Amino acid sequence: MVKSSDTIAAIATPTGTGGIGIVRVSGDKTKKIFQLLTGLSPEARIAQFTSFKSSDKRIIDKGIAIYFSSPASYTGEDVMECHAHGSRIVLGMLLDEILLLGARLARPGEFTERAFINGKIDLLQAEAIADLISSKSKKAARSAIQSLSGVFSEKIKDLRNRIFNAKALIEAALDFPEEEDVVIDVLPAPTEIQTCLDILNELTSRARAGRVLDQNPSIVIAGRPNAGKSSILNYLSGFDSAIVTAIPGTTRDVVKERILLEDYAVTLFDTAGIRETEDKVEQAGIDKANEALATADIVLVVYDNTIHDSNSHTDFLGHVSSGAKIIVVRNKIDLSNEKDFINSEREVYVSVKTGTGMDKLVEVICHHLNIVEDEEDLIFSRQRHLEDLHRIMKSLRKVLSDIKKGAGLEIQAESLRICLSGFDGLTGETTSDDVLGAVFSKFCIGK
Repeated sequence: MVKSSDTIAAIATPTGTGGIGIVRVSGDKTKKIFQLLTGLSPEARIAQFTSFKSSDKRIIDKGIAIYFSSPASYTGEDVMECHAHGSRIVLGMLLDEILLLGARLARPGEFTERAFINGKIDLLQAEAIADLISSKSKKAARSAIQSLSGVFSEKIKDLRNRIFNAKALIEAALDFPEEEDVVIDVLPAPTEIQTCLDILNELTSRARAGRVLDQNPSIVIAGRPNAGKSSILNYLSGFDSAIVTAIPGTTRDVVKERILLEDYAVTLFDTAGIRETEDKVEQAGIDKANEALATADIVLVVYDNTIHDSNSHTDFLGHVSSGAKIIVVRNKIDLSNEKDFINSEREVYVSVKTGTGMDKLVEVICHHLNIVEDEEDLIFSRQRHLEDLHRIMKSLRKVLSDIKKGAGLEIQAESLRICLSGFDGLTGETTSDDVLGAVFSKFCIGK
């Protein structure tokens, strides 16, 4: 990792024109740059109205300068923020002057990287900042805020302390094997390890649920030809994304639309009608439909309710991904003589043509998206987190197995050491530079 010996600067507001734009500076030269750029003496955490001037004394803009003295700043270093008008030309001129005064252009995520290096946040919190910036729903934003506040980190630290104490107990027994006057009871160790496993199981479950928030959940619309799949896509997306005709097999490819469904950002997939066919082009569409089913979070299985044998031909459900929620949608009830339809969380009766039941379908979909009832326990996780938690659990299970087999205390202690290194990798204490580089490179410049 790059040492933070130099001073960095970047525009911290997004591309475009706005009322206010911010240029951020961090590093040892910040105080000097503040004085030369504004002609003022910096006062920590005091907003000072000033003229930002170039080296030839020309006014670049007028705005507010704020100075944050180390270590009480975002990065833990001296930090300056220049709040100017939001013109990209003005902000560019301001940044150019700051670079002339001794700063260099910051890399993506370098301000947050320095906050991590200087111990202001751990890696889980750093990732939560990126997740908060890129959040696509209110629930995702609230979850990211929780992780940024340290909720996830505290759970991990508590588990690490428990396992560290179990390891210390086992190592203490190793240190005094021959001493008759020192009795080390290692019986609490396996009990504590099992408790940690139980907590990790719950934590992993919530992390998997939170993983859905890190990406747009995929909702695949599948079924027989002419059941109304494309009509459902068009209805939910609000515009005619897919061609709708009475001719079977119209949809030959997967049609994808990203939409906001109530409070959830989701991706809808309309797929080719699944049936036996000798048409190679149609078969290619069916193959793609099966591929979409294999990665779906929710599957809407659409049936034509006017066809009495509509429950047949469900072989394609074997392609549905493990853990995906399946909602049966019985369409065209406007053409049915039935009047009383009983909806449930697994089956909804609709008429896409008249709109009847579509509100209920949206409600049921959102119910399945609302995986965690208690938002305070929601963990906005990444694939990296799930993999680390899995490795930790694997190590703990090995320890319990070793204990049952009567393996030596040295073997048990080594497995616990490996487990502890997994926790350190999660929070970033022993994470490789490659992993850290991958994390921070995905940040925007200026954050």
